[in-house]
Amino acid sequence: MQSKLCFTGCQLICSGIVNANVNLSCNFLFITGTVYTPQGSPMPNAAIEIRILDASDPSRVIRVGVTFSLSDGTYGVTLPKIPGRQYELLAYSHL
Repeated sequence: MQSKLCFTGCQLICSGIVNANVNLSCNFLFITGTVYTPQGSPMPNAAIEIRILDASDPSRVIRVGVTFSLSDGTYGVTLPKIPGRQYELLAYSHL
């Protein structure tokens, strides 16, 4: 059975930052999601910046790249699983 984490728009907007700890057994992560407007509508063409955080040096951030949401607000990206590092995804819109 595939496990899944789901966050509501309200959780993301109200919290500002949502942390989720997940343990996976493969060497790659496939991360998917949907970007929504504050009103709950899917947001097309939102930029999702991908960063690597270094657990040994929290001030160190490595920008990996950017992906964009599709017309229905969805996005997906495959990333390598790196021991001692975490990924951070930040969504930006033109609205």
